[in-house]
Amino acid sequence: MKISDFRASQIAQGYGVQKPGSGPGQATRRAGSQDADAATLSAEAQAFVKGRLAAHGAPDVRADLVADLRRAIKDGTYQVDEYALAGKLLAHPDLTG
Repeated sequence: MKISDFRASQIAQGYGVQKPGSGPGQATRRAGSQDADAATLSAEAQAFVKGRLAAHGAPDVRADLVADLRRAIKDGTYQVDEYALAGKLLAHPDLTG
């Protein structure tokens, strides 16, 4: 049995199938603004994005801390906690082999 275009449209009509773009509300979408998908971010995601933008805008070197450290080293007042340094070195996976 051969189904012609006319016969196909009758069958589709019987099953309630419509051609794309011919459904109810299509005319209002076309007449109105763009028909686009939309997405919203949660409050947590918005906070993450805001923090990430702030981090990207921050300088890589905190000049105020570097100046304080240089001054302490020059004055001889900078002290290293040997135990804290050793603990950090041992905890670092790249340095323990």
